[in-house]
Amino acid sequence: MSASGAKRDRKARAEEQRDAHYPCPACGSPLYGWTAAHDPLDRGRKIVLDRCEECGLVVTRGPDPPDADAEIDELIAPGAGGPVVIVAPNRRSWQAALGGAQWAGLEPGVRRLHVTPESLRQLLARRGLEATEIGTPFRNRAFGLMWQTLVNAFTYRDDFIRNRRAGRLPKPEGGRERFLYGLDWLVSVLVAVPAAILALPLELLATAFARGGVLTVSARPSRR
Repeated sequence: MSASGAKRDRKARAEEQRDAHYPCPACGSPLYGWTAAHDPLDRGRKIVLDRCEECGLVVTRGPDPPDADAEIDELIAPGAGGPVVIVAPNRRSWQAALGGAQWAGLEPGVRRLHVTPESLRQLLARRGLEATEIGTPFRNRAFGLMWQTLVNAFTYRDDFIRNRRAGRLPKPEGGRERFLYGLDWLVSVLVAVPAAILALPLELLATAFARGGVLTVSARPSRR
């Protein structure tokens, strides 16, 4: 490893050990350093994640507090009239517990809030919305996240197949990156079917215990 690379790693470890300087945007409790993930969209750059011990919300660390309202707006499912429906990866799911920092629903480089049922309820309450129904029904998306989480255990880059299909991966530069890129392709192909065979019953069982990979929340304006 180069001197500059070692310096970046030391800086990332020091950053991981510090706590965030802003409170949880859901419940206002302190945020504490939780773990670090590698951003597959930025050549493995370390991203520090903080967690609220009260509501379970995980926040991608940044210099400023996250824009919670903007992130919630992005989670609202399209539709006209009726209750507001929010669909989001579930940080309380079995797949999230299984994957940790490699959970496919995390995507810390894409969004900063990684919600639990309780934290989402409180985020909605701050907007004057009352959650009337919270569930984790089986969805193809939840199965896909479970599958990708299992595959992530074997690849160098997290979410390799999904990001490759979306055209979000940076073009490999140099022999090492091209080798790792090809290796991720090969490994993903080899483990795709076994991971799918395992992912389906796991996600079905998680759904039965209300710990599915995707939250679906219906909300309406609060009556208070």
